[in-house]
Amino acid sequence: MTNNESINEYWNSEFTSNDKQFFQKCARTLLKKTFIVRDKDEENRKMFYFVSKNSDFFSNYFSFMGFEILVQKDSGVVMLSNIVNENISASVAVNRFRFKKIESIILCCLWTLLSDRLHRGSLDKVIKITLSDLNIELEKYDYKKPFDKGPLNDILKLFCKFNLIGTSGEIGDEDFTIILYPSLQFALNESEFVSFVKDAENRMKGNEDDITAIDEPEDFDSTDSEIDPFDMEIDIEEGDNN
Repeated sequence: MTNNESINEYWNSEFTSNDKQFFQKCARTLLKKTFIVRDKDEENRKMFYFVSKNSDFFSNYFSFMGFEILVQKDSGVVMLSNIVNENISASVAVNRFRFKKIESIILCCLWTLLSDRLHRGSLDKVIKITLSDLNIELEKYDYKKPFDKGPLNDILKLFCKFNLIGTSGEIGDEDFTIILYPSLQFALNESEFVSFVKDAENRMKGNEDDITAIDEPEDFDSTDSEIDPFDMEIDIEEGDNN
């Protein structure tokens, strides 16, 4: 698509009727979930390659809403990102979602587990962990008691909604696993994540004086208004999680 070619001209000259329908599906998926993950399933694979092939057109289309399309070919992730420049600061960027503290901590743990597997040279397209893996990581943040199934299930469903993870089985089953998608790498504010990791390391060393206490899991309630500085760019429209 050239700079002089309008979106409407490109739409009518380059896209078949089926392409137009699939474009609409991809656009709605990005607005709803933020991420398209190539290796999640066959439908996501098709959407990933379609958006990758037409990334300039998608970016032009979404630019009117303040977004751009980022294609991470190595990771197999397409993401919808806010356009931030000298005229649009990150603080006023639209369509951001802010997690509660406990959601951020669990997201940090999942990110760390994914990073650890990747740094160990895992070649698996699908990286799976167990609840035991997650609980061990949570202990670094002084969460030493198992979560109640209800609140944890709600948090995992939230992450599934944005194509950050998948789940297999039911919480409490022996074969329950959490599937870590590479989109996790792009969901966290890097500076805040580093701060969280530093706090965790200090806790492990016993340096508690400079660390703000973290609420115990039983204090968490889904209606709690406390939010954490982590944010990701998502569409907060309610809908199904598929």
